[in-house]
Amino acid sequence: MRTDTFFSRFFREFPGTFFSMIGEDERKARGYKFKLIEVKEQSFRLDGAFLPKSAKDPIYFDEVQFRKKFDFYTRFMAKIAIYVQQHQPKNRWRAVAIFPTRSADPGVNQHYEELFDSGRLQRIYLSELPKEVLDKFPLNLLRIILDSKRIVVATARKIVRQLPDAIPDKKEQEKILEMLVNLLMSKLPQMTRKEVEQMFEPYLADIRKSRAYREIAREGKREGKREGKREGKREGMREGKREVAKTLLQEKMSLAFVAKVTGFSPQEVRAIKTELAMRKN
Repeated sequence: MRTDTFFSRFFREFPGTFFSMIGEDERKARGYKFKLIEVKEQSFRLDGAFLPKSAKDPIYFDEVQFRKKFDFYTRFMAKIAIYVQQHQPKNRWRAVAIFPTRSADPGVNQHYEELFDSGRLQRIYLSELPKEVLDKFPLNLLRIILDSKRIVVATARKIVRQLPDAIPDKKEQEKILEMLVNLLMSKLPQMTRKEVEQMFEPYLADIRKSRAYREIAREGKREGKREGKREGKREGMREGKREVAKTLLQEKMSLAFVAKVTGFSPQEVRAIKTELAMRKN
């Protein structure tokens, strides 16, 4: 799954979830604007940053990592250092590293021990978030990432059943449904659109309105067209090679030579020769 892309969008749509995750008041998000930030050297890209509206509040840099990488912290700190050098912000900063489980964390880096000890660099393990935090909308979408494929469908159905009572606002419902569809299609790539429809039958109208569903539907149509074109092209090339084979056989060329020129197997060339003979008769 492209978890970095998901979390960038997730925090942009629901900024309060970030502050809930790190144990602070979700209302604090009102004083921040979430942005994707690219620093120019070596094309480093930060997964995201919460930039404060007030000079008194810290900048929060977040980085999501779902596979253990031993250079994770050195790269994360390098990105922050380059950002600070380029932008010279007046605000202090804090860094938040987000992992699915503790096992994905490469551990305290000796070069940044002071940041770990002071809490300026905070580590979040999604699997260890308090139940009351992970059960809240829209943070409960993270269960789709964390749960095994065996139970993820049941998890998704539960989220959808609870959605109308938990989130009365229709626009917020659409955002959550949109992300839920994206997550499921990423988690279970073998699922068809029909299966998604069956899973969310009571809310099918809402899903069909969502941008995510329309994108999925359009992509499915595009892929079908692309496959049709590819199949047509393959069939056209094959038919062209058959015509070449027929011409060569009519010129009395050997089966081996025809096979080498056209790429057909000797059996296929023999079948074409038999077809030509039958036409003569």
